[in-house]
Amino acid sequence: MIDAYRWSSGDEAMLRLAQNKDIQIILLPPLFEEANRIRHILVELMRALAERGIGTILPDLPGMGESRVNLATTSLPDWRAALQACAAHVRRPNTKLLSASFRGAALFDDALQADAAWRLSPETGQRLVRDLMRTRLTSGNAVEETGFVSLAGNRMPKALVDDLSLAALPNLANLRTVRLMTEAAPADAKIEGSPIWRRSEPGDDPMLLQCLINELETWAKQCASS
Repeated sequence: MIDAYRWSSGDEAMLRLAQNKDIQIILLPPLFEEANRIRHILVELMRALAERGIGTILPDLPGMGESRVNLATTSLPDWRAALQACAAHVRRPNTKLLSASFRGAALFDDALQADAAWRLSPETGQRLVRDLMRTRLTSGNAVEETGFVSLAGNRMPKALVDDLSLAALPNLANLRTVRLMTEAAPADAKIEGSPIWRRSEPGDDPMLLQCLINELETWAKQCASS
């Protein structure tokens, strides 16, 4: 079902499945175009987890997805404030609230103050911005104006880009980090699948999807029983 949460600058949409379950996972998609490339898998993941008795929430961030907020007016503190409001909206007594962040979204997943956190291929802000800069150079889209920069087809405040480039992955107490088998960086577990967020178009990867289902179901139920 489509729900909404309210933060200081208005309402943002979120997709919710199995909202009556005792385990709820807030899914934070990657940033910018990476979110579009992985959204189909995230929705299929939500459906599969609902069948296994786990509720999920997929919120829009201000300036992202179907948000009415213009990305050009958005800041990193806005994203953090919105996530705090989202978590407050869905949190219920006797419910385990977990977070699952993908790629760059791990830079601010601590704002949810979830009972435990899970990350897939988390990326530092410096590397994230570097990839965006590389995309801009290869696409020839290098239009700039005072106080703003265009990256990967997105006009955004330079302050947001600067904040992202300096952002480090938050240290969380109850954290599980998962990466693809092809990634060299350390992780608590590695799974099969392709980095679909790097494809030129939205796509699918049944192996990655099944690995994500298995991973999140096992992890969430372990968190609930601890």
